[in-house]
Amino acid sequence: MNGLQALFKVRETYIGIVITIAFQIIFFSVWMTAYDGINDRTDNLKIGLISEDTEMGQQVVNEITATLPFTLENYTSLDKAEQALNRRDIHMIIHIPSDFTSQLQAGKEAEIIYAINQANASIAKNMMEGIAKQVTEEINHNIYPLQQGKTIEAFSQKFSQLPMEQNTAQINEAVATTIMSVKDRAINSTIIKTNNVEAFAANFVPLMVIISSFVGAMVMIMQHQQAAQLVQHTISKWQLFRARQLINIGVAFALPLLTIALMHLFNISSQVNFLSVYLLQALMFWAFLCLAQAFIIIFGNLGMIFNICALSMQLVTSGALVPQAMLSDFYNKLASLLPATYGADGYFTIIFGGSTDNLMSDCSSLGMIIAVTLTISTIVVALKKSKVQSEREQIVPATIQ
Repeated sequence: MNGLQALFKVRETYIGIVITIAFQIIFFSVWMTAYDGINDRTDNLKIGLISEDTEMGQQVVNEITATLPFTLENYTSLDKAEQALNRRDIHMIIHIPSDFTSQLQAGKEAEIIYAINQANASIAKNMMEGIAKQVTEEINHNIYPLQQGKTIEAFSQKFSQLPMEQNTAQINEAVATTIMSVKDRAINSTIIKTNNVEAFAANFVPLMVIISSFVGAMVMIMQHQQAAQLVQHTISKWQLFRARQLINIGVAFALPLLTIALMHLFNISSQVNFLSVYLLQALMFWAFLCLAQAFIIIFGNLGMIFNICALSMQLVTSGALVPQAMLSDFYNKLASLLPATYGADGYFTIIFGGSTDNLMSDCSSLGMIIAVTLTISTIVVALKKSKVQSEREQIVPATIQ
């Protein structure tokens, strides 16, 4: 009982209990509100349409536009559509080749080509594959009556060319030949998976890196805060602040070496060069450290509650689990302010491939977050009195007396 009483006299005991409760409340509140109504926002996902066939192909595009519950963008150039797909501006391309009508008229199977970028959240990739199959089935269903009508027309022409004295066997042969040309499945689909990686575990690398990096940053900053409280009476606040920043920078730029080594150890290949992976991981971890540090410097130990909020919000808004387009406007706007968004996007490019312009943009955004959070922390430190200074002010009057 003495031990229990001693622990409950320490403020940190209560803080630990509060943090445990906060984890439950915050995660439930953030995740349930962020993912509520996701199925109602599938129309925010983007699909690119391009038809090189101006006849039946254009009719198919019109049908798709009228029926699919997604944001559809028409492209006149396949190259431009592929570039947009590679940048993850769209989630899938539906491409109708130039020989679409001629293949159908010749009684052959026409083809629709679907390109799906694998450098996306799994839910988006699976949804696009399902849509590709659904579109093909619906087009086949709609094309079949048209094919029947054309078959009847072709049969009538053949029948009209036969002389009246022609025997029944020849008429039956003409009918059978024409009917056999009608196919209930005249259109096939080809799904091309761009930026594809066979390793199933690769799909979870962006999420795993975000969780491990931010949780590591939270714990490190909390431990450094406790260390700072022990030495704050012996050194000035600016010496302490500078020392903490040097440690943050040192760890941030050393950690990528471990991350890259672990990726190699578990056979996770990179689609970009070593320097790009190193720079993104270093900036992401530094941004995590600066964000976690800002809350701790502003609120002290209670800043851990805000860091738990930041962890939960970053997991749901990063795009690693669910595409940001399917989130509500509030969480969509929030995502642009959090470093995990750019970390996840960068790791999709690293693991699966894609436009290197995206990677440079992600690094720039992380740099801006670092600058803003460091500025906030510096201002807060400037406004607070140094413990050394406070103690000196208390000692001086006492000495005079």
